Amino acid sequence: MLKLFVQHNRRLAGSVWMSRRTFLSEAYQCRDAWNARLTTPILAKVNLDTLYYDLEQRFQQRNKISALDIDIYANKLIDEQHIDEVADLLYKFRLTEETSNTLDSTQHALVRNYLDHQCYGQLIDVLNNRIGYGIFLDDYAATLALDQLIKAKEFRYAARIATLLALQEDFSNPIVRALSLYSCYRFAKTPDAEHFDDLAPTEQVAAETEGQKKKKKDEIKVRVKFLRNEYFDDHFDLKDSQQLLGKTLIELSRSYGGSSNAIGTSCELLGLALYRKYEQGVEFAGKLAGKELVEEVLQMVRKVLEKEQAKEDEKYGAFCEAVEQLTAAGGVKLKKESFEKLILELVNKSIADNEAALIETQKKTYNDWCTLRQKRLDEELERLQRAKRLKEIEQLTVEMEKEEQKLWFFENEDKIDLEIDSKRVFYPKRWFGKKKKPRTVDVDYVPPEVRQRN
Repeated sequence: MLKLFVQHNRRLAGSVWMSRRTFLSEAYQCRDAWNARLTTPILAKVNLDTLYYDLEQRFQQRNKISALDIDIYANKLIDEQHIDEVADLLYKFRLTEETSNTLDSTQHALVRNYLDHQCYGQLIDVLNNRIGYGIFLDDYAATLALDQLIKAKEFRYAARIATLLALQEDFSNPIVRALSLYSCYRFAKTPDAEHFDDLAPTEQVAAETEGQKKKKKDEIKVRVKFLRNEYFDDHFDLKDSQQLLGKTLIELSRSYGGSSNAIGTSCELLGLALYRKYEQGVEFAGKLAGKELVEEVLQMVRKVLEKEQAKEDEKYGAFCEAVEQLTAAGGVKLKKESFEKLILELVNKSIADNEAALIETQKKTYNDWCTLRQKRLDEELERLQRAKRLKEIEQLTVEMEKEEQKLWFFENEDKIDLEIDSKRVFYPKRWFGKKKKPRTVDVDYVPPEVRQRN
């Protein structure tokens, strides 16, 4: 009896530990190394209100902001009061020619500040507007964001970040890859996982568009220089949440070896169903004979297909039939094991193998950023000093020329008079009387013949 009681307590403790588990340790936050930037001479003397006013005035007057000033403002930010201002400045900075000099520390500081203040919706908006803000996640920032969102059970935001990473086609980091897969799985398992918050459903957009067409009675035609052909790249143009989630799972399946293992096979089959690539799905299902497939994922695929509205499509019917044939004799080998458990094993293994090395690398990166910031500031100060000295030299040259002209006036009097005469402007005389009418010449006039007397 005592033995059963101990085992029951261990199970409870294990379940509680799993529910509270944050995959990355507290040391991975590197908070001491991150906060060390505030003690540097550059950031210690900065006043955010004064700097923001100065940058705003500079942009209004000269339409120019320095990349270093934006980096200092973003890294000095520690409270939520100025978090909207830094995004506004960054958006304006993207309109200047200096945007190509944006520092990596600027992007990291903005992402980390959004995470520290739990502004998840604003973070997604900034990351999704790549042209307007130019913010991209590095591997360390991506792992921080995914880990924090999973811990807060914000799987919708975590899966959205995974889709943004998939659009960049970079899942080379094992921790990023594993956490992205877990985020997509948990979001797909959510009962109300219809769409992401920043992407309206396709049906809603279509209904709004149809309503606008009905309201417009008169067509307004505008002349344009040329017509741009409509093009859908099936990548960055994707706006459907389910298709984005499916594309992400397909990209993750390739990172895990495709159909060579149960995880890769399950991810790709589920991704094809969500992506609505039924023709490719039929072809893929035909190659799965003898391969392993997680039974839980197969049930998820069936649920996805049940929600499909265009059930009269032939490709959809062929894919449904191919999915049902998977469980027939000679088909796939179904694994009873939980898909979540398999993913968690990948997550824990990737963290155990790579966390310590990433911590040391990021600490060094923080120090390098502080050194680079100081170096850029010294270069900027040197440039300003050089420009100031050149201006002083030009001013001194002008003053010396004036003084020389005074000292040698009588010797150069004739030369000065010639220069003055050459600069005189002579205006034509104006006639204030009545204007004479121009004589009209008769073109057809023939003069008479004059005969000479003999």
